[in-house]
Amino acid sequence: MTAAQPPLVAVFLGTDHHRFDRLLAWVSSLQEEGLFRFHVQHGSTPLPPRLAGSPLLGPAAMADLLDHASAVVTHGGPGSIMDAREHGHLPVVVPRDPRHGEHVDDHQQRFVRFVARTGLVVAAYDESELASRLSLATLTGHGPKSAHHATPTLARFEVLVERLVHR
Repeated sequence: MTAAQPPLVAVFLGTDHHRFDRLLAWVSSLQEEGLFRFHVQHGSTPLPPRLAGSPLLGPAAMADLLDHASAVVTHGGPGSIMDAREHGHLPVVVPRDPRHGEHVDDHQQRFVRFVARTGLVVAAYDESELASRLSLATLTGHGPKSAHHATPTLARFEVLVERLVHR
């Protein structure tokens, strides 16, 4: 009898040229604890040893990962958030912080605070919050319910993003 593998968590750092080492350090630490296994779309951030991942994922590979992951972590980009939501996930979102050189300004932090209030994402601002949010996501089954379905929640999210962009 083989031991069950820890739940798979998909992590999306996006394609921005700024590194996001802080999030990868947290993910690496959590994987070492053995509670989760990760696949990271890491963009321009070097992947730490023992973490699986790819710099970029094509649409089919991304959809496959989202369909098989028990939980999703994204940076604060609307595209990654919408992809996770489209595949039935309540994403755990870690916004990039310009004070750490992770982005040019604080727009991701402001955006994530806004969408977290709507209940469309769950925000995490440190490793402890990330661990607890992932534990809850994997225990409550906030993973994919069915692949490629449009939901009223996704439509509402799109309207909220549209309004925010046009402010």
